[in-house]
Amino acid sequence: MIKAVIDIGSNSIKMRIARVIGGAVHVIRDETEVVRLGRGMSSTGRLSEESMKLSCEAVIRMVRRARHMGAEIFIAGTMALRSAENSGTFVNMVKDSCGLDVHVLTGTEEARYSWLGASEGFSIEGDAIMFDTGGGSTEFVSAHGREILRAVSVPVGAVNLTERFFADGSSPVRKSVCDEAMRYVERLFSDYGIEAFRKPGAEVIAVGGGVVAMSGVKNACADFIPSKLHGTAITLRDVSRQIGLYSSLTSAERENIIGLPKSRADVILASACIVRVALNTLDAHQCRVSINGLRHGILLCDI
Repeated sequence: MIKAVIDIGSNSIKMRIARVIGGAVHVIRDETEVVRLGRGMSSTGRLSEESMKLSCEAVIRMVRRARHMGAEIFIAGTMALRSAENSGTFVNMVKDSCGLDVHVLTGTEEARYSWLGASEGFSIEGDAIMFDTGGGSTEFVSAHGREILRAVSVPVGAVNLTERFFADGSSPVRKSVCDEAMRYVERLFSDYGIEAFRKPGAEVIAVGGGVVAMSGVKNACADFIPSKLHGTAITLRDVSRQIGLYSSLTSAERENIIGLPKSRADVILASACIVRVALNTLDAHQCRVSINGLRHGILLCDI
């Protein structure tokens, strides 16, 4: 059976189409459109008319392609739709346009699906920790083998952190501003008890478009192909170096960095800050990148 999962996030809308046979997922197509549904939410608490229009149009295009392939479609909504005062308006827009429901996931559901997807293909026998950095939230999962022990979603991501600290992309960012942003993330992680996820020797897996882009930069990928970055490692030193690189450039100048998708140039500094704080909080020196997350996890659950 061919299935498609569309993930409506704060920063991007992603679709994975796969043939699901006996619990195994064989990916046919992956695509992403960066439309910033959550743009401006950190100050207004609402989705803008423009961002809803652009996001709905992206969903319509994806649904059309999935239907052309004969896929059964599941649409998931995450942080932006969990928290926006007018998220119901957007859900209705999609329903009226496509005839499909948007399933708005709780933070815990998002974390659990992300873990199921992220851990697929990795040999995990002992303790493991996953973090998934998105546009509006960061999910953490603690597991032993395949068993999930704890899952938490923290309301900070690349889009809302950028709007709070790095909104002016026309000039380099001072170190003091980066430090302030990371202290803000540290406080949030502390408030949500992320220190309790710390386990000496645990395998740390990182998910999300930001961390995949960071791996692309580390490996100087002239052609950004996420599948080639699956399983690569990013160290704390790598992250610190990239924070220094991104903060020394304007958003426009970052678009020339080899391995970095241009669509992430304005939010990649925030992503890197979150990854650094996550690794520090978990007392981890490195993480392995997984290109599988929420969409893959939902496909594995066959819902």
